Amino acid sequence: MVRVKELDVLRGIAALNVVLFHYTAKFRLNFGHDYPSKYDWNIGQYGVELFFIISGFVIFMSLQGKTCIRDFAYKRFSRLYPTYWICMILTFLVVGLARDPGIESQSAAVFLMNLTMIQGAFNIKNIDGVYWSLIPELFFYVSMGLLFQLGWLNKVRTIALVWLSLMLFNTLFKLPFGAYFLNLEYGMFFMAGILFYQIKFAKGDWHEHVLIGFCFLAAVLTHPGLTLFYVFVFIFLLFYLFVYDQLKFFSWRPFIFLGYISYSLYLLHQNIGFVLMRKMEPYIGNEYLVIFITMVLIVTLAWLVTRFLEKPVLQFLRNYRIQGQRYSSSLQK
Repeated sequence: MVRVKELDVLRGIAALNVVLFHYTAKFRLNFGHDYPSKYDWNIGQYGVELFFIISGFVIFMSLQGKTCIRDFAYKRFSRLYPTYWICMILTFLVVGLARDPGIESQSAAVFLMNLTMIQGAFNIKNIDGVYWSLIPELFFYVSMGLLFQLGWLNKVRTIALVWLSLMLFNTLFKLPFGAYFLNLEYGMFFMAGILFYQIKFAKGDWHEHVLIGFCFLAAVLTHPGLTLFYVFVFIFLLFYLFVYDQLKFFSWRPFIFLGYISYSLYLLHQNIGFVLMRKMEPYIGNEYLVIFITMVLIVTLAWLVTRFLEKPVLQFLRNYRIQGQRYSSSLQK
């Protein structure tokens, strides 16, 4: 699958927002800040929702053309798990060695459960708090794989109507079961990504625009608040700019770079960043400088992991898969 540069821009914007949120508002909540709270980047936490829309777009795109469920599952596994394990091990070691009373280190049993990535579904603590968002991602991948296997992915409008109806029903009446596994809290963002793909590449018409409007409505109803309303307006408009090739204004090289390292950056930045900030604060009086230095160090670490671990491992696994397929084909001749 060809990497779309503009999607890296969106990933970069999402990643930067999440990092700024954690180093300002989240750090204040956990440990306190001396500077005024009005400078905290609270809205940055909703960069995760932008990541979800991107996932909807990319995963649906990956299931177009000649592919099979095995290839889809293998590619998703090789994309997610090796980097996740690397970042989780680094976080586990850094937090454990730091022995900071304000940052809880986890047991070996919790570490082993975290290897599955689905620990949150069983109320087991995460090695790092950001891992919560991986559960909705995994549920979405499973649901897309199932729909692909059933041959229903060409019924996008029907899927959207059914899924959005369930989200609305859950918002109004709270379904007694299934809401978590059906992704009813965040599904509207994944669905919007699929519909945006239809508009950009599959000649979607006014139906897709109306359904995106319903996705926006579901987001506002599920996550109410005036600030969130404006945030979601910005996120959806940003994706419309991408769909209609008007994102060049945001195509700043640092955003593209942050998009390139976004997965490692997302997985590494919170707890390791908190450790760094806590260690530096007694020696550096300026908290803004502490945040800046921490961001530089974490971005550097994320680049090192991406460049020398994530990408080589991903390439190895994909080459291994191709060689295995060639070997199987030669045996069948």
